[in-house]
Amino acid sequence: MSPVQRCFRILNLVSLFVLAYGLPGWAEDLAIGVVEPQKVLDGTTAGKQVKDALADYVNTRQRLIESEEQDIKAMEEDLVKQGAALGPEAKQEKEEVIRRKLVTYQRHVQELEGEVQTKKRELLSDFTKKVEQVVREIAEQEKITLVMEKGDAGLGALIMYSEPSINLTDRVIKAFEGKGARRAPDPPPRSQPQSYTPPPPPANTPAPRGAWRPWVH
Repeated sequence: MSPVQRCFRILNLVSLFVLAYGLPGWAEDLAIGVVEPQKVLDGTTAGKQVKDALADYVNTRQRLIESEEQDIKAMEEDLVKQGAALGPEAKQEKEEVIRRKLVTYQRHVQELEGEVQTKKRELLSDFTKKVEQVVREIAEQEKITLVMEKGDAGLGALIMYSEPSINLTDRVIKAFEGKGARRAPDPPPRSQPQSYTPPPPPANTPAPRGAWRPWVH
């Protein structure tokens, strides 16, 4: 579970605690709604574009990583084939070259993971703001005081069950698509393969507390 997801769970837990123990009697009729972020991502045109753009980004860079992996395997196979024909010094030199390439490969894999997380935040940023605006508009129209995130099901879920009537997900998707139909955004540009240049380590800047964030699966 990521730090941001843990933050969401803590915030939701605090909200439930306040509802259970900290509100006066007049709040018994407090209107609550829930939204399933992943369904909004999966069920909207813009969300699908975000997922496609991220998948394309990952696949492009994954091919570069796989190319490095294949080079290392080829060198290892060549070393095995030459075997006893190599002198001790020549064999040691080839093993050292393979070792250095393997270290570089492992570093590139870690950098790729950081790049993907940075790209995910970038792609989701604008989408998330628009979804938050739609949720806010629905909540204001329907006099809903609190809207909570409903994520994974099961024993680990904070919200294991909610009355279907308070689930705003379908309404959010419909309203979001309606806005998109009036002003359809251009799809994100597709990534083009290029030589791999190790990027600087991405800043591990956490999302603002309380921000609603869907997760690409």
